[in-house]
Amino acid sequence: MLFIWSGWGILVVPIVVGTAIIVGALVQLSLQALGHPELAFLAFSLGLFAAAAANWLIGRRLNSTPPRELIDPATNARVLLIRRHALFWIRMEYWLAPVALAAIVPLFALRNL
Repeated sequence: MLFIWSGWGILVVPIVVGTAIIVGALVQLSLQALGHPELAFLAFSLGLFAAAAANWLIGRRLNSTPPRELIDPATNARVLLIRRHALFWIRMEYWLAPVALAAIVPLFALRNL
């Protein structure tokens, strides 16, 4: 698979996958301990919501650094260097929306239980 990123934008993938797996597994274990193993969709959905939140927090932190100001010696023009962290040209914190939408899909499966 081809990934296009800038800065630390590639971290979107391990943040989402890792957080979703860890939180989903913990919620699934909790649901089994409470006697509701049929609610696996809820564990998966909560894991994705946690992954979306973690990705938003890390993305906001990384993309909030101020730009670096340089002066071009030939023209004395001011140049701002802005470091962006993005995956597929979408900034890290904006990946919150597609991941949260993916978390809503399993909740529709819960409606039918």
